[in-house]
Amino acid sequence: MERYNRLSERLRGRIEGLHGELQRLPMPSVDVSSMLDGVTLREAWADATNEDRRGRLSLAIDRVEVSKGVRGQRIIPEQRIQIHWAKLGIATEPEHRGKPPLSAADRRDEVTK
Repeated sequence: MERYNRLSERLRGRIEGLHGELQRLPMPSVDVSSMLDGVTLREAWADATNEDRRGRLSLAIDRVEVSKGVRGQRIIPEQRIQIHWAKLGIATEPEHRGKPPLSAADRRDEVTK
């Protein structure tokens, strides 16, 4: 029991130290300001390779859900396809860490303010 407590305490100390180191690491950021301008975005999209386009879409979309269809019925995308847009994480400041990121609608609201 004594050995377990000693090892457990050592591991807890190591975990706490690693958490502290993690908090001190700089949060990576990406400048997406050019993606907020429709004209610039359209030009960048037209010049982009398929790989670049996939990368940009992966920044904007978390996931796409497609519900099961009915055989013989026409596909109505609005009824079967749901796009879950990525949320903007404002995690560069320590006070924002651990808070949920903004939704795409909230992001648009923040840009128009």
